[in-house]
Amino acid sequence: MTKYYNGREWLFSSINRLPIFKNSATLFSSILCIRLLNSLTLRTFFQADEYWQSLEPAHMLVYGYGYLTWEWQQGIRSFSYPLLYSLVYKICSTLQLPYTCIIYLPKAVDAIIASIGEYYMYKLAQKLFRKEVLARLTIILSLLSSFNWYCSTRSFSNTLELHLTTIAMYFYANSEIQISLFLAAFCCLIRPTNAIIWIFLAIRYISSHNIKHSFQFIKKAIIAGITMVTFDAIVNRWYYGGWKSPLLNFFQFNVGKGLSSFYGISRPDFYFCQAIPVLLLNFLPAFLYGLFTNESNMAALKLLSLVYILAFSFIQHKEFRFIYPLMPVFLMITSLGIDRLLQRLSVRVSKAVVLCTIFFSVLVSVDFSLWHESGEIAITGILREKILKSEQYKQGKITDVGFLTPCHSTPYQSYFHLEPSVANIWWLTCEPPLQLESSDKLKYYKDESDLFYDNPKGFLNENFPDINDSSNTAPDTKYSHSWPEYLIIYHQLEPMMHKILEGLNYSEDERIFNSKFHWDYRRTGDIIIYHKGN
Repeated sequence: MTKYYNGREWLFSSINRLPIFKNSATLFSSILCIRLLNSLTLRTFFQADEYWQSLEPAHMLVYGYGYLTWEWQQGIRSFSYPLLYSLVYKICSTLQLPYTCIIYLPKAVDAIIASIGEYYMYKLAQKLFRKEVLARLTIILSLLSSFNWYCSTRSFSNTLELHLTTIAMYFYANSEIQISLFLAAFCCLIRPTNAIIWIFLAIRYISSHNIKHSFQFIKKAIIAGITMVTFDAIVNRWYYGGWKSPLLNFFQFNVGKGLSSFYGISRPDFYFCQAIPVLLLNFLPAFLYGLFTNESNMAALKLLSLVYILAFSFIQHKEFRFIYPLMPVFLMITSLGIDRLLQRLSVRVSKAVVLCTIFFSVLVSVDFSLWHESGEIAITGILREKILKSEQYKQGKITDVGFLTPCHSTPYQSYFHLEPSVANIWWLTCEPPLQLESSDKLKYYKDESDLFYDNPKGFLNENFPDINDSSNTAPDTKYSHSWPEYLIIYHQLEPMMHKILEGLNYSEDERIFNSKFHWDYRRTGDIIIYHKGN
Protein backbone atom coordinates (compact mmCIF):
# COMPACT_ATOMS: atom_id res chain seq x y z
CA MET A 1 0.00 0.00 0.00
CA THR A 2 1.31 3.42 -0.98
CA LYS A 3 2.01 5.72 1.94
CA TYR A 4 0.86 9.32 1.54
CA TYR A 5 2.25 12.06 3.73
CA ASN A 6 -0.66 14.48 3.27
CA GLY A 7 -4.02 14.88 1.58
CA ARG A 8 -2.53 16.60 -1.43
CA GLU A 9 -0.35 13.59 -2.33
CA TRP A 10 -3.30 11.22 -1.96
CA LEU A 11 -5.66 13.36 -4.04
CA PHE A 12 -3.22 14.05 -6.86
CA SER A 13 -2.22 10.39 -7.05
CA SER A 14 -5.91 9.43 -7.26
CA ILE A 15 -6.56 11.97 -10.01
CA ASN A 16 -3.63 10.76 -12.10
CA ARG A 17 -5.01 7.21 -12.01
CA LEU A 18 -8.39 8.19 -13.45
CA PRO A 19 -8.94 6.53 -16.86
CA ILE A 20 -10.52 9.66 -18.42
CA PHE A 21 -7.05 11.22 -18.58
CA LYS A 22 -5.60 8.40 -20.70
CA ASN A 23 -5.33 10.76 -23.70
CA SER A 24 -7.01 13.86 -25.17
CA ALA A 25 -9.59 11.89 -27.15
CA THR A 26 -10.62 9.92 -24.08
CA LEU A 27 -10.89 13.07 -22.01
CA PHE A 28 -13.05 14.90 -24.56
CA SER A 29 -15.26 11.85 -25.10
CA SER A 30 -15.75 11.54 -21.34
CA ILE A 31 -16.66 15.22 -21.00
CA LEU A 32 -19.08 14.93 -23.92
CA CYS A 33 -20.82 11.87 -22.44
CA ILE A 34 -21.19 13.62 -19.08
CA ARG A 35 -22.57 16.81 -20.61
CA LEU A 36 -24.96 14.90 -22.87
CA LEU A 37 -26.30 13.15 -19.78
CA ASN A 38 -26.43 16.55 -18.04
CA SER A 39 -28.29 18.28 -20.86
CA LEU A 40 -30.73 15.52 -21.81
CA THR A 41 -31.83 14.95 -18.21
CA LEU A 42 -32.13 18.64 -17.34
CA ARG A 43 -35.83 19.30 -16.77
CA THR A 44 -36.01 22.41 -14.62
CA PHE A 45 -36.63 26.08 -15.25
CA PHE A 46 -34.01 28.68 -14.32
CA GLN A 47 -34.73 31.94 -16.09
CA ALA A 48 -37.00 32.93 -18.98
CA ASP A 49 -34.21 34.14 -21.27
CA GLU A 50 -33.10 30.53 -21.68
CA TYR A 51 -36.07 30.07 -23.99
CA TRP A 52 -37.45 33.46 -24.97
CA GLN A 53 -34.14 34.93 -26.18
CA SER A 54 -32.88 31.91 -28.10
CA LEU A 55 -35.21 28.99 -28.77
CA GLU A 56 -38.44 30.93 -29.23
CA PRO A 57 -37.26 33.34 -31.97
CA ALA A 58 -35.51 30.45 -33.72
CA HIS A 59 -38.67 28.31 -33.59
CA MET A 60 -40.83 31.15 -34.89
CA LEU A 61 -38.48 31.79 -37.80
CA VAL A 62 -38.53 28.17 -38.95
CA TYR A 63 -42.11 27.16 -38.18
CA GLY A 64 -43.80 30.51 -38.67
CA TYR A 65 -45.69 30.67 -35.38
CA GLY A 66 -44.86 31.66 -31.83
CA TYR A 67 -44.29 34.92 -30.03
CA LEU A 68 -41.49 37.46 -30.02
CA THR A 69 -40.83 39.39 -26.82
CA TRP A 70 -40.38 43.15 -26.90
CA GLU A 71 -36.59 42.81 -27.31
CA TRP A 72 -37.07 41.26 -30.74
CA GLN A 73 -39.82 43.66 -31.70
CA GLN A 74 -37.53 46.58 -30.82
CA GLY A 75 -34.42 45.07 -32.41
CA ILE A 76 -32.44 45.03 -29.19
CA ARG A 77 -31.17 41.46 -29.71
CA SER A 78 -28.86 40.05 -32.35
CA PHE A 79 -30.10 36.98 -34.18
CA SER A 80 -26.56 35.63 -34.57
CA TYR A 81 -27.01 33.41 -31.51
CA PRO A 82 -30.57 32.08 -32.18
CA LEU A 83 -29.37 31.38 -35.72
CA LEU A 84 -27.68 28.28 -34.33
CA TYR A 85 -30.98 26.90 -33.04
CA SER A 86 -32.84 27.89 -36.19
CA LEU A 87 -30.50 25.58 -38.11
CA VAL A 88 -31.39 22.76 -35.70
CA TYR A 89 -35.11 23.43 -36.11
CA LYS A 90 -34.67 23.63 -39.90
CA ILE A 91 -33.22 20.12 -39.87
CA CYS A 92 -36.14 18.94 -37.74
CA SER A 93 -38.62 20.58 -40.10
CA THR A 94 -37.00 19.40 -43.33
CA LEU A 95 -36.64 15.81 -42.17
CA GLN A 96 -40.04 15.92 -40.42
CA LEU A 97 -38.51 14.63 -37.22
CA PRO A 98 -40.83 13.85 -34.29
CA TYR A 99 -41.67 16.20 -31.44
CA THR A 100 -39.04 14.70 -29.13
CA CYS A 101 -36.29 15.79 -31.52
CA ILE A 102 -37.54 19.39 -31.36
CA ILE A 103 -37.03 19.25 -27.59
CA TYR A 104 -33.81 17.26 -27.37
CA LEU A 105 -31.72 18.17 -30.43
CA PRO A 106 -31.13 21.76 -29.20
CA LYS A 107 -30.12 20.23 -25.86
CA ALA A 108 -27.62 17.98 -27.61
CA VAL A 109 -26.12 21.00 -29.39
CA ASP A 110 -25.80 22.78 -26.04
CA ALA A 111 -24.01 19.73 -24.63
CA ILE A 112 -21.52 19.69 -27.51
CA ILE A 113 -20.77 23.40 -27.05
CA ALA A 114 -20.32 22.91 -23.30
CA SER A 115 -17.97 19.97 -23.87
CA ILE A 116 -15.77 21.93 -26.26
CA GLY A 117 -15.68 24.84 -23.80
CA GLU A 118 -14.70 22.63 -20.87
CA TYR A 119 -12.03 20.84 -22.88
CA TYR A 120 -10.45 24.17 -23.73
CA MET A 121 -10.71 25.20 -20.08
CA TYR A 122 -8.55 22.17 -19.34
CA LYS A 123 -6.13 23.23 -22.07
CA LEU A 124 -6.04 26.76 -20.67
CA ALA A 125 -5.31 25.44 -17.18
CA GLN A 126 -2.49 23.34 -18.64
CA LYS A 127 -1.03 26.43 -20.25
CA LEU A 128 -1.28 28.62 -17.15
CA PHE A 129 -0.33 26.14 -14.43
CA ARG A 130 2.32 24.17 -16.33
CA LYS A 131 1.38 21.41 -13.93
CA GLU A 132 -0.76 18.67 -15.43
CA VAL A 133 -2.39 17.54 -12.21
CA LEU A 134 -3.76 21.03 -11.48
CA ALA A 135 -5.30 21.17 -14.94
CA ARG A 136 -6.87 17.77 -14.29
CA LEU A 137 -8.16 18.95 -10.93
CA THR A 138 -9.72 22.01 -12.62
CA ILE A 139 -11.71 19.92 -15.11
CA ILE A 140 -12.87 17.59 -12.33
CA LEU A 141 -14.08 20.60 -10.35
CA SER A 142 -15.90 21.85 -13.43
CA LEU A 143 -17.69 18.51 -13.88
CA LEU A 144 -18.54 18.38 -10.17
CA SER A 145 -19.70 22.00 -9.97
CA SER A 146 -23.38 22.14 -9.07
CA PHE A 147 -23.83 25.46 -10.83
CA ASN A 148 -22.19 24.14 -13.99
CA TRP A 149 -24.44 21.10 -13.91
CA TYR A 150 -27.39 23.44 -13.50
CA CYS A 151 -26.42 26.03 -16.09
CA SER A 152 -23.62 25.03 -18.48
CA THR A 153 -25.87 23.23 -20.99
CA ARG A 154 -28.76 25.71 -21.00
CA SER A 155 -29.53 27.83 -24.05
CA PHE A 156 -28.55 31.14 -22.45
CA SER A 157 -26.45 33.59 -24.41
CA ASN A 158 -24.42 33.79 -21.18
CA THR A 159 -23.63 30.09 -21.48
CA LEU A 160 -22.33 30.42 -25.02
CA GLU A 161 -20.45 33.49 -23.84
CA LEU A 162 -18.82 31.41 -21.11
CA HIS A 163 -17.62 28.68 -23.45
CA LEU A 164 -16.49 30.95 -26.30
CA THR A 165 -14.66 33.23 -23.86
CA THR A 166 -12.85 30.23 -22.43
CA ILE A 167 -11.80 29.04 -25.88
CA ALA A 168 -10.75 32.57 -26.86
CA MET A 169 -8.69 32.94 -23.68
CA TYR A 170 -6.88 29.69 -24.46
CA PHE A 171 -5.89 30.94 -27.91
CA TYR A 172 -4.90 34.27 -26.36
CA ALA A 173 -2.65 32.50 -23.83
CA ASN A 174 -1.26 30.35 -26.65
CA SER A 175 -0.37 33.48 -28.68
CA GLU A 176 -2.85 32.60 -31.43
CA ILE A 177 -4.18 36.13 -31.30
CA GLN A 178 -6.21 36.29 -34.50
CA ILE A 179 -8.36 33.26 -33.62
CA SER A 180 -8.79 34.63 -30.10
CA LEU A 181 -9.93 38.02 -31.38
CA PHE A 182 -12.46 36.55 -33.83
CA LEU A 183 -14.05 34.59 -30.99
CA ALA A 184 -13.88 37.62 -28.69
CA ALA A 185 -15.57 39.84 -31.27
CA PHE A 186 -18.41 37.35 -31.65
CA CYS A 187 -18.80 37.15 -27.86
CA CYS A 188 -19.10 40.92 -27.70
CA LEU A 189 -21.83 40.87 -30.35
CA ILE A 190 -24.02 38.39 -28.48
CA ARG A 191 -23.14 39.81 -25.05
CA PRO A 192 -21.82 43.39 -25.38
CA THR A 193 -20.65 43.43 -21.75
CA ASN A 194 -18.08 40.76 -22.66
CA ALA A 195 -16.04 43.67 -24.04
CA ILE A 196 -14.89 44.38 -20.47
CA ILE A 197 -12.80 41.21 -20.55
CA TRP A 198 -11.20 41.97 -23.88
CA ILE A 199 -10.53 45.63 -23.20
CA PHE A 200 -8.64 44.50 -20.10
CA LEU A 201 -6.66 41.84 -22.00
CA ALA A 202 -5.98 44.24 -24.88
CA ILE A 203 -4.55 46.84 -22.50
CA ARG A 204 -2.46 44.18 -20.83
CA TYR A 205 -1.14 42.91 -24.17
CA ILE A 206 -0.28 46.35 -25.52
CA SER A 207 1.39 47.42 -22.28
CA SER A 208 3.63 44.34 -22.26
CA HIS A 209 4.71 44.39 -25.92
CA ASN A 210 6.67 46.74 -28.13
CA ILE A 211 5.13 49.13 -30.62
CA LYS A 212 5.43 46.69 -33.53
CA HIS A 213 3.59 43.88 -31.78
CA SER A 214 1.04 46.30 -30.35
CA PHE A 215 0.30 47.67 -33.83
CA GLN A 216 -0.15 44.12 -35.17
CA PHE A 217 -2.51 43.35 -32.31
CA ILE A 218 -4.62 46.43 -33.04
CA LYS A 219 -4.68 45.56 -36.76
CA LYS A 220 -5.86 42.01 -35.98
CA ALA A 221 -8.49 43.37 -33.58
CA ILE A 222 -9.82 45.72 -36.28
CA ILE A 223 -9.97 42.87 -38.82
CA ALA A 224 -11.81 40.63 -36.36
CA GLY A 225 -14.17 43.41 -35.34
CA ILE A 226 -15.06 44.44 -38.89
CA THR A 227 -15.54 40.81 -39.96
CA MET A 228 -17.84 39.92 -37.06
CA VAL A 229 -19.79 43.20 -37.24
CA THR A 230 -20.33 42.64 -40.97
CA PHE A 231 -21.47 39.07 -40.36
CA ASP A 232 -23.81 40.19 -37.58
CA ALA A 233 -25.22 43.03 -39.71
CA ILE A 234 -25.98 40.64 -42.59
CA VAL A 235 -27.66 38.15 -40.26
CA ASN A 236 -29.79 40.85 -38.65
CA ARG A 237 -30.59 42.44 -42.01
CA TRP A 238 -31.86 39.07 -43.19
CA TYR A 239 -33.78 38.36 -39.97
CA TYR A 240 -35.36 41.77 -39.32
CA GLY A 241 -35.89 42.62 -42.96
CA GLY A 242 -34.04 45.90 -42.60
CA TRP A 243 -30.87 47.37 -41.19
CA LYS A 244 -30.88 47.16 -37.39
CA SER A 245 -28.22 47.87 -34.81
CA PRO A 246 -28.94 45.59 -31.81
CA LEU A 247 -25.69 46.68 -30.19
CA LEU A 248 -26.66 50.37 -30.29
CA ASN A 249 -30.23 49.59 -29.19
CA PHE A 250 -28.86 47.49 -26.32
CA PHE A 251 -26.80 50.36 -24.95
CA GLN A 252 -29.60 52.86 -25.47
CA PHE A 253 -32.01 50.74 -23.42
CA ASN A 254 -29.63 49.63 -20.66
CA VAL A 255 -27.29 52.60 -20.37
CA GLY A 256 -28.97 55.56 -22.05
CA LYS A 257 -32.42 55.09 -20.51
CA GLY A 258 -31.30 52.88 -17.63
CA LEU A 259 -34.45 50.77 -18.02
CA SER A 260 -32.73 47.48 -17.19
CA SER A 261 -33.60 48.26 -13.56
CA PHE A 262 -37.20 47.39 -14.51
CA TYR A 263 -36.18 43.75 -14.05
CA GLY A 264 -34.95 44.27 -10.52
CA ILE A 265 -32.37 46.17 -8.50
CA SER A 266 -29.78 44.52 -6.27
CA ARG A 267 -27.30 45.82 -3.72
CA PRO A 268 -23.85 46.91 -4.95
CA ASP A 269 -22.22 43.99 -3.12
CA PHE A 270 -24.53 41.43 -4.77
CA TYR A 271 -21.80 39.71 -6.79
CA PHE A 272 -19.37 39.48 -3.88
CA CYS A 273 -21.84 38.46 -1.18
CA GLN A 274 -24.40 36.45 -3.17
CA ALA A 275 -23.37 35.58 -6.74
CA ILE A 276 -19.87 34.19 -6.10
CA PRO A 277 -21.04 32.04 -3.14
CA VAL A 278 -23.91 30.66 -5.28
CA LEU A 279 -21.66 29.93 -8.26
CA LEU A 280 -19.11 28.13 -6.09
CA LEU A 281 -21.18 26.78 -3.16
CA ASN A 282 -19.05 24.13 -1.41
CA PHE A 283 -15.98 25.17 -3.42
CA LEU A 284 -16.02 28.60 -1.78
CA PRO A 285 -13.55 27.90 1.10
CA ALA A 286 -10.92 26.55 -1.30
CA PHE A 287 -11.55 29.45 -3.67
CA LEU A 288 -11.01 32.01 -0.92
CA TYR A 289 -7.83 30.20 0.11
CA GLY A 290 -6.65 30.15 -3.50
CA LEU A 291 -7.08 33.91 -3.84
CA PHE A 292 -4.06 34.38 -1.61
CA THR A 293 -1.73 32.05 -3.49
CA ASN A 294 1.08 33.63 -5.44
CA GLU A 295 0.79 31.75 -8.72
CA SER A 296 2.26 34.32 -11.12
CA ASN A 297 0.31 33.24 -14.20
CA MET A 298 -2.98 33.68 -12.34
CA ALA A 299 -2.34 37.23 -11.11
CA ALA A 300 -3.69 38.87 -14.28
CA LEU A 301 -6.83 36.70 -14.28
CA LYS A 302 -7.48 37.51 -10.63
CA LEU A 303 -7.25 41.21 -11.44
CA LEU A 304 -9.45 40.71 -14.52
CA SER A 305 -12.10 39.02 -12.37
CA LEU A 306 -12.06 41.90 -9.90
CA VAL A 307 -12.39 44.52 -12.66
CA TYR A 308 -15.20 42.57 -14.34
CA ILE A 309 -17.18 42.16 -11.14
CA LEU A 310 -16.69 45.79 -10.11
CA ALA A 311 -17.92 46.96 -13.52
CA PHE A 312 -21.09 44.89 -13.18
CA SER A 313 -21.55 46.08 -9.60
CA PHE A 314 -22.26 49.58 -10.89
CA ILE A 315 -25.20 48.29 -12.94
CA GLN A 316 -28.40 48.26 -10.89
CA HIS A 317 -29.87 45.11 -12.41
CA LYS A 318 -27.79 42.10 -11.42
CA GLU A 319 -28.04 38.37 -12.05
CA PHE A 320 -25.86 35.37 -11.18
CA ARG A 321 -25.36 34.48 -14.81
CA PHE A 322 -23.90 37.87 -15.73
CA ILE A 323 -20.55 36.90 -14.18
CA TYR A 324 -20.75 33.29 -15.37
CA PRO A 325 -17.93 33.81 -17.94
CA LEU A 326 -15.56 34.05 -14.96
CA MET A 327 -16.38 30.52 -13.81
CA PRO A 328 -13.26 28.89 -15.38
CA VAL A 329 -11.06 31.44 -13.60
CA PHE A 330 -12.88 30.77 -10.33
CA LEU A 331 -12.32 27.03 -10.72
CA MET A 332 -8.64 27.46 -11.47
CA ILE A 333 -8.27 29.61 -8.37
CA THR A 334 -10.12 26.90 -6.44
CA SER A 335 -7.63 24.32 -7.73
CA LEU A 336 -4.78 26.41 -6.36
CA GLY A 337 -6.59 26.64 -3.03
CA ILE A 338 -7.05 22.86 -2.86
CA ASP A 339 -3.40 22.36 -3.80
CA ARG A 340 -2.26 24.47 -0.86
CA LEU A 341 -5.01 23.53 1.59
CA LEU A 342 -4.64 19.76 1.40
CA GLN A 343 -0.93 20.04 2.17
CA ARG A 344 -2.03 21.05 5.66
CA LEU A 345 -4.53 18.21 6.11
CA SER A 346 -4.03 14.54 6.86
CA VAL A 347 -5.03 11.87 4.38
CA ARG A 348 -7.98 10.78 6.54
CA VAL A 349 -9.35 14.31 6.89
CA SER A 350 -8.77 15.00 3.19
CA LYS A 351 -10.71 11.87 2.17
CA ALA A 352 -13.62 12.95 4.37
CA VAL A 353 -13.58 16.47 2.90
CA VAL A 354 -13.46 15.17 -0.70
CA LEU A 355 -16.26 12.64 -0.13
CA CYS A 356 -18.47 15.26 1.54
CA THR A 357 -17.76 17.69 -1.31
CA ILE A 358 -18.71 15.13 -3.96
CA PHE A 359 -21.86 14.11 -2.06
CA PHE A 360 -23.00 17.72 -1.63
CA SER A 361 -22.30 18.57 -5.28
CA VAL A 362 -24.25 15.56 -6.56
CA LEU A 363 -27.14 16.22 -4.16
CA VAL A 364 -27.51 19.87 -5.18
CA SER A 365 -27.05 19.07 -8.88
CA VAL A 366 -29.77 16.41 -8.84
CA ASP A 367 -32.19 18.62 -6.88
CA PHE A 368 -31.82 21.70 -9.08
CA SER A 369 -31.64 19.80 -12.35
CA LEU A 370 -34.46 17.31 -11.81
CA TRP A 371 -36.86 18.71 -9.20
CA HIS A 372 -36.54 22.38 -8.26
CA GLU A 373 -38.83 24.29 -10.66
CA SER A 374 -39.48 21.15 -12.68
CA GLY A 375 -43.22 21.85 -12.91
CA GLU A 376 -42.70 24.84 -15.20
CA ILE A 377 -41.23 22.50 -17.80
CA ALA A 378 -43.42 19.47 -17.12
CA ILE A 379 -46.64 21.44 -17.57
CA THR A 380 -45.87 22.12 -21.24
CA GLY A 381 -45.81 18.41 -22.04
CA ILE A 382 -48.86 17.68 -19.87
CA LEU A 383 -50.97 20.42 -21.48
CA ARG A 384 -49.79 19.46 -24.95
CA GLU A 385 -50.92 15.90 -24.41
CA LYS A 386 -54.29 17.03 -23.00
CA ILE A 387 -54.89 19.27 -26.01
CA LEU A 388 -53.96 16.62 -28.58
CA LYS A 389 -56.24 14.06 -26.90
CA SER A 390 -59.17 16.46 -26.46
CA GLU A 391 -62.48 16.35 -28.32
CA GLN A 392 -61.85 19.91 -29.57
CA TYR A 393 -58.70 18.74 -31.36
CA LYS A 394 -60.53 15.80 -32.92
CA GLN A 395 -63.22 18.20 -34.13
CA GLY A 396 -60.68 20.69 -35.49
CA LYS A 397 -61.48 23.32 -32.85
CA ILE A 398 -59.03 25.60 -31.01
CA THR A 399 -58.29 24.96 -27.33
CA ASP A 400 -57.80 28.07 -25.18
CA VAL A 401 -55.11 27.94 -22.48
CA GLY A 402 -54.46 30.83 -20.10
CA PHE A 403 -51.60 31.35 -17.64
CA LEU A 404 -52.47 33.56 -14.66
CA THR A 405 -48.83 33.48 -13.66
CA PRO A 406 -45.88 35.87 -13.84
CA CYS A 407 -45.14 36.27 -17.52
CA HIS A 408 -42.82 33.86 -19.29
CA SER A 409 -43.01 31.35 -16.44
CA THR A 410 -42.71 28.52 -18.95
CA PRO A 411 -41.29 27.98 -22.42
CA TYR A 412 -43.74 28.57 -25.25
CA GLN A 413 -43.72 27.04 -28.73
CA SER A 414 -40.18 25.64 -28.38
CA TYR A 415 -41.86 23.14 -26.00
CA PHE A 416 -45.57 23.27 -26.87
CA HIS A 417 -45.02 23.13 -30.63
CA LEU A 418 -48.74 23.58 -31.36
CA GLU A 419 -49.97 25.57 -34.34
CA PRO A 420 -52.39 28.48 -33.69
CA SER A 421 -55.14 26.43 -35.32
CA VAL A 422 -54.74 23.88 -32.52
CA ALA A 423 -54.27 26.00 -29.39
CA ASN A 424 -54.50 29.61 -28.32
CA ILE A 425 -52.09 30.02 -25.42
CA TRP A 426 -51.87 33.34 -23.59
CA TRP A 427 -50.24 34.72 -20.45
CA LEU A 428 -49.99 37.93 -18.47
CA THR A 429 -47.57 40.34 -20.11
CA CYS A 430 -44.62 42.21 -18.60
CA GLU A 431 -43.20 44.59 -21.19
CA PRO A 432 -41.05 47.40 -19.80
CA PRO A 433 -42.12 51.05 -20.21
CA LEU A 434 -40.29 51.77 -23.43
CA GLN A 435 -42.02 55.13 -23.68
CA LEU A 436 -40.05 56.43 -20.70
CA GLU A 437 -36.93 58.38 -21.59
CA SER A 438 -35.24 57.59 -18.27
CA SER A 439 -35.64 55.36 -15.24
CA ASP A 440 -36.82 58.22 -13.02
CA LYS A 441 -40.51 57.25 -13.16
CA LEU A 442 -39.88 53.52 -13.40
CA LYS A 443 -40.94 52.82 -9.83
CA TYR A 444 -44.47 54.02 -10.65
CA TYR A 445 -44.89 51.73 -13.66
CA LYS A 446 -46.79 48.45 -13.36
CA ASP A 447 -47.04 45.83 -16.07
CA GLU A 448 -49.99 43.45 -16.50
CA SER A 449 -48.47 40.83 -14.16
CA ASP A 450 -47.98 43.46 -11.45
CA LEU A 451 -51.55 44.72 -11.83
CA PHE A 452 -52.93 41.21 -11.45
CA TYR A 453 -50.91 40.27 -8.38
CA ASP A 454 -51.53 43.61 -6.69
CA ASN A 455 -55.30 43.09 -6.89
CA PRO A 456 -56.29 39.70 -8.39
CA LYS A 457 -60.04 40.08 -7.85
CA GLY A 458 -60.12 43.61 -9.23
CA PHE A 459 -58.05 42.58 -12.26
CA LEU A 460 -60.38 39.65 -13.02
CA ASN A 461 -63.48 41.81 -12.70
CA GLU A 462 -62.04 44.44 -15.02
CA ASN A 463 -60.46 42.23 -17.66
CA PHE A 464 -62.61 39.08 -17.73
CA PRO A 465 -66.31 38.82 -18.52
CA ASP A 466 -68.96 37.32 -16.29
CA ILE A 467 -68.90 33.72 -17.41
CA ASN A 468 -72.70 33.78 -17.64
CA ASP A 469 -72.63 36.77 -19.98
CA SER A 470 -72.50 35.18 -23.42
CA SER A 471 -72.32 38.54 -25.14
CA ASN A 472 -68.90 39.41 -23.78
CA THR A 473 -66.77 36.30 -23.78
CA ALA A 474 -63.93 37.22 -26.09
CA PRO A 475 -60.99 39.60 -26.05
CA ASP A 476 -62.36 41.46 -29.07
CA THR A 477 -65.09 42.94 -26.88
CA LYS A 478 -64.60 45.32 -23.95
CA TYR A 479 -62.62 42.68 -22.07
CA SER A 480 -58.93 42.00 -22.64
CA HIS A 481 -59.19 38.28 -21.87
CA SER A 482 -61.73 35.49 -22.20
CA TRP A 483 -62.10 32.53 -19.84
CA PRO A 484 -60.04 29.69 -21.32
CA GLU A 485 -60.73 25.99 -21.20
CA TYR A 486 -57.53 25.45 -19.20
CA LEU A 487 -56.42 27.99 -16.61
CA ILE A 488 -53.06 27.72 -14.85
CA ILE A 489 -52.06 29.27 -11.52
CA TYR A 490 -49.41 28.78 -8.87
CA HIS A 491 -50.28 27.31 -5.48
CA GLN A 492 -49.79 30.72 -3.86
CA LEU A 493 -53.02 31.97 -5.48
CA GLU A 494 -55.09 28.88 -4.72
CA PRO A 495 -56.88 30.08 -1.55
CA MET A 496 -58.20 33.16 -3.32
CA MET A 497 -58.74 31.72 -6.80
CA HIS A 498 -60.39 28.46 -5.74
CA LYS A 499 -63.65 30.10 -4.71
CA ILE A 500 -63.75 32.30 -7.80
CA LEU A 501 -63.05 29.47 -10.22
CA GLU A 502 -65.44 27.09 -8.53
CA GLY A 503 -68.21 29.62 -9.10
CA LEU A 504 -67.20 29.83 -12.76
CA ASN A 505 -67.53 26.08 -13.26
CA TYR A 506 -63.79 25.35 -13.09
CA SER A 507 -62.43 22.29 -11.31
CA GLU A 508 -58.89 21.24 -10.51
CA ASP A 509 -57.66 19.00 -13.31
CA GLU A 510 -54.07 18.36 -12.27
CA ARG A 511 -51.52 19.50 -9.72
CA ILE A 512 -47.83 19.48 -10.61
CA PHE A 513 -44.94 19.77 -8.16
CA ASN A 514 -42.72 22.76 -8.91
CA SER A 515 -40.72 23.85 -5.88
CA LYS A 516 -40.54 23.90 -2.09
CA PHE A 517 -39.16 27.45 -2.11
CA HIS A 518 -38.66 30.30 -4.55
CA TRP A 519 -37.11 33.76 -4.48
CA ASP A 520 -40.30 35.06 -6.15
CA TYR A 521 -43.26 34.51 -3.80
CA ARG A 522 -45.61 34.44 -6.79
CA ARG A 523 -44.03 31.23 -8.07
CA THR A 524 -44.15 29.38 -4.75
CA GLY A 525 -45.49 25.82 -4.50
CA ASP A 526 -47.25 23.56 -7.01
CA ILE A 527 -48.64 24.54 -10.38
CA ILE A 528 -52.37 23.86 -10.71
CA ILE A 529 -54.29 23.23 -13.92
CA TYR A 530 -58.00 24.11 -13.78
CA HIS A 531 -60.39 22.81 -16.43
CA LYS A 532 -63.65 24.54 -17.33
CA GLY A 533 -66.73 22.34 -17.32
CA ASN A 534 -69.41 22.35 -19.97
